[in-house]
Amino acid sequence: MLSKLALPIGSACAFFMLTFGVGHAAPPDYYPADYNKIIEGSRSEGGLLVYSNVSAPNWEPILKAFNEEYPWVKVDTTDMRANEVFERFYADQAGGVKSADLLLAAAPLNWLDYLSKYKPLAYESPEKSHLPDWSMPAPNVYAISTDPFFVAYNKLLLPEAEWPKTLQDVVNLVKAKPDEYKDRIGTQHPNTSTFSQGIYWSLVNKNAERAYDWFKTLGPVTTTYRSANQALEKIASGEYLMAYFTNMSGLTPYINDPAAATLMGWTFPSDAAVVYLRTFAIAETTPSPNSAKLLLDFILSKKGQTAVGQGGLMPYRSDVDDPTAFRLAGLSYDALVNQVGKENVIMIDFNPAIVPGVGEVGKLLEQSFKKLQQ
Repeated sequence: MLSKLALPIGSACAFFMLTFGVGHAAPPDYYPADYNKIIEGSRSEGGLLVYSNVSAPNWEPILKAFNEEYPWVKVDTTDMRANEVFERFYADQAGGVKSADLLLAAAPLNWLDYLSKYKPLAYESPEKSHLPDWSMPAPNVYAISTDPFFVAYNKLLLPEAEWPKTLQDVVNLVKAKPDEYKDRIGTQHPNTSTFSQGIYWSLVNKNAERAYDWFKTLGPVTTTYRSANQALEKIASGEYLMAYFTNMSGLTPYINDPAAATLMGWTFPSDAAVVYLRTFAIAETTPSPNSAKLLLDFILSKKGQTAVGQGGLMPYRSDVDDPTAFRLAGLSYDALVNQVGKENVIMIDFNPAIVPGVGEVGKLLEQSFKKLQQ
């Protein structure tokens, strides 16, 4: 009886192995029937190099989950500043050396420049129909995550009645008590990088003169850094009362530490509800196109977006339902949008007006803010 059962079971296993290969699950049923050609094609490729402005801890759960599906695809990543992702790629191209297979950065200025010079690999992911339209700001360019920015404050030093809900609240506090707040607020300098330029330009583009008025008040009392997250340690130590334009990856460790959470307060300000698209694409010059497509599709999938959230970034697929994917107090992108209203979310995407706009805005804001702290 056992010998009779062995043949069909063995035949079924052989059919599965021939169809889907070894070491990975079958792709979702909405993937193309010939997707296995991409999977099998990746086996003979030499792995992937990703130039990114994402840290190793952010990458860790993504790559762990990806290699559970495709263990033969080795992925190396970098953690650069956003503009450095593209500068390195350009230098590689000029030198004729092997370069990145994928580029990943929250940097619309740099992306627009890149797209004027190069083309990403033309590839329409089978996950596209499961993603919002805004997550693809240019052909063949996809969002890995949505990066919101927050106001953080010391709950023990600020009376609860003064805990801010908006950026205007912060401005009002400074106007009422300028000496108390002087040199006790931190943020990122408006001209430290294309990343910070995008934040300030988007606020001015949305709020016009009102935004300039905000920064005329805040600039002189604010200590500026390359990243606003540098100010979080000073909030935790009691040196600072507040910081604005802190991002999720910096704030999350404090919120998830019970001791730190008793001190660190935060809000997603409805009048300055800035969200960056962190985007990525496959370089047309990649020698590993099949492996690159597998990684891109995985990151965009429900499982991949769950891993994105577990790594400390904010996933944006509405069907992500694993609580571990929402590390900032259980909040999802949809929850933040519902909190402030879709019309108040300022999405930093590939608006071409940002290219001529950042220079003018940056020059005006430079007059208000103090010099960058090294």
